[in-house]
Amino acid sequence: MAGFIKSIVALVTSYLVFWVLRALYRLYLHPLSRYPGPVLAAISKPWYHWYWNCHHRGMLIFEIERLHARHGPVVRIAPNELHINDPEVFQEMTRVGSRFTKDPNFYSFITFPGTSIGEHGPNAHRIRRQVLTPAFSAARVQQLAPLVKLKVDQILERFEAFVEKGEPVNIFRSTKAFTTDIISTIVFGKPLGCIQDPDFRNQFIEFLHSTFEMGWVAPAFPNLIRASLALPDAIAEKLFPIPLYDFKKKCLGLLNNYLRERNVPVVGDANGTVQKTEFDRSIVIDMLVDPNSAKDHSVLNDNQLAEEVIMLLSAGNDSVSDVLIVGIYKILRHPDVYAKLNDEILSSFPNIREEITYDKAKKLPYLTAVIKEVLRVSHPLPGLTPRVVPPEGFKLYSHTIPGGTVFNTSAYLLNRHPSVFPHPDTFDPSRWLDPASAHLDKYMTSFYRGTRQCLGKDVAFCELYTFLANLFRRFELEIWDTTDADMEWIDLLLLYFPGKNFHAKLRKRDA
Repeated sequence: MAGFIKSIVALVTSYLVFWVLRALYRLYLHPLSRYPGPVLAAISKPWYHWYWNCHHRGMLIFEIERLHARHGPVVRIAPNELHINDPEVFQEMTRVGSRFTKDPNFYSFITFPGTSIGEHGPNAHRIRRQVLTPAFSAARVQQLAPLVKLKVDQILERFEAFVEKGEPVNIFRSTKAFTTDIISTIVFGKPLGCIQDPDFRNQFIEFLHSTFEMGWVAPAFPNLIRASLALPDAIAEKLFPIPLYDFKKKCLGLLNNYLRERNVPVVGDANGTVQKTEFDRSIVIDMLVDPNSAKDHSVLNDNQLAEEVIMLLSAGNDSVSDVLIVGIYKILRHPDVYAKLNDEILSSFPNIREEITYDKAKKLPYLTAVIKEVLRVSHPLPGLTPRVVPPEGFKLYSHTIPGGTVFNTSAYLLNRHPSVFPHPDTFDPSRWLDPASAHLDKYMTSFYRGTRQCLGKDVAFCELYTFLANLFRRFELEIWDTTDADMEWIDLLLLYFPGKNFHAKLRKRDA
């Protein structure tokens, strides 16, 4: 027994000595030891990230903001990671031909590996992007514009019902219902029916939000998530009962229904052939199961398809709806902006019965400026977007950073950098109308940049233009029972609003 105790003591002592020596190396001898940052961050990424993103629930990005204010554009936030708050460095990282890659130790645990968002290998990502691009291209968006307008009309009809009853509209839930029905139609060929739900609720949205409630556990404790991903779903969901597995089951069910109905006649002509509308088909799934979609594309199995679908539903739902939520609130909180926007829309479309299409809406200069400013301040993906320095290293100011180091940037900070956006805390659409502001688009990071730019950027713009132009043409709005405190957000990978849902009172405009 005494020998066993001695062995345990020796083992514990050895581990403590190893831990202390490693900590000393990271603090004083590591290649990144010259950069400022918290001692805990330099010693241990898991516990530092757990402290700010789990214990303090989504507050790491704000702590990093304070670190930059104190130390300058480069701070150390993990033993082998820097956070860079410099728009010019970001431009260099995302330029054409850049060899920076997504950090697999981050993206493998917040997404499904191998998906369009989770794939960190440049070649594999290029193939998957080639497969999916036809579903989200600018040309495809022109085909999707009538669908978006249809969904706008449906949601505004629901708003009219609230007006008639004298009830406020839940902007938070209704915008998420709107974007979910659009992305589900794109992905599955049919909407999930969120717009028609009496309370704009849908189980998919709730599964998604419950999953992101635990979002920062993954990068804080990657070994725990690595263990869950290595297990079959049936076992993993019992050991790690997170809502993601229920979400995945629902997606598998819808996916299997689509694949089963794919070639089933629904409208027959005289010859008995199938005639489906373009929105009854999912170009996304059709391309993913077609071996000829792109060179070297491997057809996905059902599990891989479900994982890709989850990523697309997640990206296409929350990102756009959060922009609408923040945008509508910001517009209403700034009467001068609200008045100018109303003047432009009403003067451009004096007849309330005139159809406001995407093509018409995107020609409005002030609406365009408002949308750009909303994108700047709404931060659909506000937090860390880590990239790995290529093997040859990277010259950061006067020092060469070794390959394998992780550089983090954040849209929240870059979109508010005062060297590009003076008075960044001011909501000022007019900054985009200045003839000298043409360069601002280059520095907008809301959709990221380069080969990893958001695949659905054009779809998002179609939704934003069509929704906002028609909303403000048909209704007068005012904030109802919502404060600035309710609109404060935290970073759970996506924006998360812990306060009360944003509501607005609407009044129909006269014809």
